[in-house]
Amino acid sequence: MADAENKKGKEGEEHAAPPKKKSKLLLIGIVAVVVLGLGAGGFFFMKSKSSEKKAHGDEGVAAAEEAGQAEEGGHGGEAKAGGGTTIFNLDPFIVNLQDNSGTRYLKLTVNLELASPSAQSEINAQTTQIRDSLIILLSSKSYTDIGTVEGKYQMRDEIVARVNQFLTKSKVKTAYFTEFVIQ
Repeated sequence: MADAENKKGKEGEEHAAPPKKKSKLLLIGIVAVVVLGLGAGGFFFMKSKSSEKKAHGDEGVAAAEEAGQAEEGGHGGEAKAGGGTTIFNLDPFIVNLQDNSGTRYLKLTVNLELASPSAQSEINAQTTQIRDSLIILLSSKSYTDIGTVEGKYQMRDEIVARVNQFLTKSKVKTAYFTEFVIQ
């Protein structure tokens, strides 16, 4: 009889053990589903935020084109910036730098902040002369001249001075580098 009771006790223990294992597995499964759900929710939240930014950026470009502020052709164009300032976009420059260490190239895109909208028509009328003057300026630089932050600031000031030589009615306030690649 003791063997029968011993058997029943062992069987009871065997039956009692699986619910503990099942509850642990169930708990681990629930935690895994919650973690995956939070991860997926975070991913879709961040993705929707980035698509909202892209949508607003694309709408701004479309609005500028509809308003006639973006100009086609080889002369760059004008765009209105916040606060009533006018930004004139020059086409990119690609020039050879003056370096003894081999051939180095500079690709530079410059946007000009104009003091008044009337300067835009002056720049359009003299784009060829302005681009020529800037190409001569840029190709006279070496990597050591423009490789530092100070060198870039100095070149920005020189670009503003060169462009302002061609303007009589208005002036350029500053130049912004939107692309600056040295290879």
